[in-house]
Amino acid sequence: MILSEPYGGISNRLKCIISTMSEYENINLNWSIPPSPEHGGVRCHFNDLFKNTFDNGPTSKRISACEFIHKDMNTNNFGDKLKLDSITKENYIKVINSLKPVDYVIKKVVEEKYNLPKDVTTVSVRTFKSFKRENDSWGRYFKISDLFEYMDNISEPILLTCDDTETTKQIKERYGDVIHMTEKRTRFGDFTSIEGMQDILIDLYLGGMSKKIYGTHMSSFSEMQWWFGNCTSEYNNMLLHKK
Repeated sequence: MILSEPYGGISNRLKCIISTMSEYENINLNWSIPPSPEHGGVRCHFNDLFKNTFDNGPTSKRISACEFIHKDMNTNNFGDKLKLDSITKENYIKVINSLKPVDYVIKKVVEEKYNLPKDVTTVSVRTFKSFKRENDSWGRYFKISDLFEYMDNISEPILLTCDDTETTKQIKERYGDVIHMTEKRTRFGDFTSIEGMQDILIDLYLGGMSKKIYGTHMSSFSEMQWWFGNCTSEYNNMLLHKK
């Protein structure tokens, strides 16, 4: 039995699990929680988000952390979404569809989807301001003016998913009722609580249901929205962190 040990944020953890399951089908899972929010990651257990059960017993092979992620899952950093091998893609989608969110997430996705305009476009903004290490690296290059250049050319209603509350406020102030957002029980991008992580997962699923996604370059979250929508959305890459 293979032991999968994902780490990092929700999207990279899901990439690791999906890659491992697509290769080996049955896996054991060791989903660890970082010692403090300063280390980033996900501060909840796997079963706070999904109903699936995995053992954590004897293994014949250990896959260390996120060293095992298929390159085909990393379509935002390299590769071409339109040139993915169809069999590989179908295998990933099969695994993704086998993951069953907890009841609260399912219920809210259905409710929020019902309340959205049918022609809504997802704008998935990753500022990389979630915690100090990210903010000091790519977060310091984020320019909201670059984001506005993309958003000014979107004619449809917008479903906004974002990892930063202040950025969300600025977007809402500029575009008003064009912007639709899901309910947040804590704050945008809150990976430090169960409620925050469930709300993030809701945005992941809901964002992939739009016909179009404007996703942040380098963002695995935007990337996973496309995957969890079964790769059906037209994907537009936004360069928001120019050095």
